[in-house]
Amino acid sequence: MSDEGSIAWRFFMKSNDLTQVTCRRCQKSLKFSGSTSGMIHHVRTVHTDELKTLQAENPDDFLRSQRANALSCENLNELLVLAMATGNVSFRFVNNRFFRKFVKELNPEYRLIGPDSIRRKLRKNCEQYIKETINELESLEKCFLSMDGWDGKYENVSLYALFVYFIDKKFRKKRVFLGIRSVSGKATAENVGDLITEILSNYKIKISSVIGAVCDGGSNLKSFLQKNNLYHLHCCAHSLALILKNLKVKAIEEVLEKVNKLAARLSRSKNDRRLFRERSKALRTEGRIPLQFCITRWGGQVLLAISYLNHYQSISAINNFQQYLLTDAEKKILEEFVSLTTPFAEAISRAEADDTYSSEIIPQFASLHAFISSQDSSKKIVRVLKNETQFRYKQVLGNEIALMAVFCDPRFSYMKGLLLDTTWEDVESLVELYCDSFRVIGNSDSSPMSPPEKKQKSTDSFFSKYIESKRESTSLQTAKNEIVSFEALLVSARPPISSSPLSFWETNRNRFPKLSMLARHVLCSPQSSAQVERLFRYRVVIPIVFLLFRYSKCGQIVSSTRRNRLSTETLNDLLLNAFLADSKIHEEDEDSSDDEQADLQEDFSGMWPTAKKRRQSSVPRSVRYD
Repeated sequence: MSDEGSIAWRFFMKSNDLTQVTCRRCQKSLKFSGSTSGMIHHVRTVHTDELKTLQAENPDDFLRSQRANALSCENLNELLVLAMATGNVSFRFVNNRFFRKFVKELNPEYRLIGPDSIRRKLRKNCEQYIKETINELESLEKCFLSMDGWDGKYENVSLYALFVYFIDKKFRKKRVFLGIRSVSGKATAENVGDLITEILSNYKIKISSVIGAVCDGGSNLKSFLQKNNLYHLHCCAHSLALILKNLKVKAIEEVLEKVNKLAARLSRSKNDRRLFRERSKALRTEGRIPLQFCITRWGGQVLLAISYLNHYQSISAINNFQQYLLTDAEKKILEEFVSLTTPFAEAISRAEADDTYSSEIIPQFASLHAFISSQDSSKKIVRVLKNETQFRYKQVLGNEIALMAVFCDPRFSYMKGLLLDTTWEDVESLVELYCDSFRVIGNSDSSPMSPPEKKQKSTDSFFSKYIESKRESTSLQTAKNEIVSFEALLVSARPPISSSPLSFWETNRNRFPKLSMLARHVLCSPQSSAQVERLFRYRVVIPIVFLLFRYSKCGQIVSSTRRNRLSTETLNDLLLNAFLADSKIHEEDEDSSDDEQADLQEDFSGMWPTAKKRRQSSVPRSVRYD
């Protein structure tokens, strides 16, 4: 602590050799080893009156000093808790005498908290986050969920993460993280459903407010949605990745095998990676070197092939890499593979973005179907891609949410050629049925409507009643009327492709109250569940060896022998705090290069398809909860 930061230095001065301090008032000498505790005790017990006088003369200085000290300790405690949450370290580590001595040397005034305090701090952080999130969710009327799960193969535990998407009354799209929790028992549809409803109740979200969820085709998640009569929107990135995964052409697989062998070698040897990067730099070749991607990376094989071709000169320029070169015929096959699959990889990358809309799924498939249909169908790779694309495309066209979403996007609605055999009249029927099932109430932020006119007294004749009923019915705006007006508006002025559909509906909310309500419901979902998938993408099953939580996300915590006795509550608190800490350093992660992240990821066990799968002896067969 600085001389200005402690009251001790108002009374004491250091010796020349810095081993002693002497009181300016009574000349008493004390040994000094960096701590001011002894000096403060001396001042408070011997010079009480003088201390009170100083405090009375400079109250602001002393208050600022006390507040600064308290704030500093609180910040240090916060950093320590986040370090414990992300570092895969036992809470008991703070009791290690060498660690305590280390902390004391750094800051003698800081009092290290214990394991129980860490647990309380974890819980407090979670409670504070939930409280703040509940306030943020006050404007939620209808929402879409994004969820995914991680199953520990040997840890006998399943984790599920949940995001909620909604559009507020000002037509602003919101995304909120609700938590990552462990499932009690097996990850059945019932247990997963209980977990999801419990998380929703923690944030005071009613299940009736949920329209549906975007997720992969997991049977337990689909079953939960079906049982609760909720819409299921298949993750677009996952659907596109399945097209590439099912691309089975022998000639291509043989070439990709050679590409994978190069990537595997680079992943095993840091010297080879260094040599390869130096050669690429000398040749002015930019971009990620051909390192293998995580096996769960959507479209990773295409990205690897692109990287291989970009760095082909580097491969040919290194003597001991000649075995990984391709013949002219093989290179032509790989180039054709990249040429035909790059649009799919680009579509996956777009679908993974957070600023997407579910309304873009059908146009995305339409563009890919048009692209592959224009290629030479005499080639097997084209035929396979066309069949797979058409199959997935038709699946999407059978999804009611995807259809209503593309209808609500003025950039695409009523475009010819988007729906194959489906007609826009079919979509209008879905929209009309959905809208008429809701009673639209005027927007609270719009100008108040004038009170209705008083009804004139009329006779009780049948004619009067008939005319009055017709007058009232024609004054009400129906979904059908709005649909007709909406189509006419798009014919005269369609918004540009770069515009936001929400801006259109914010402007026309009073003109189309029912359709704008529908837009708020169906446009809140993104194209994919990539945000949740990122939490589980870099799973590490070898415990302790790689203490890099931000790349292993949550898998490492439950795999670690030092963390597997956590109670369920503490585990859930730990996971949520780890996510919050990871979010704080998200900007730093974005600034790091792909090659730096690849170096950290590439050594992780279980990541490569060629790796031999075996159980590590240090990993328990089950997670034991205290």
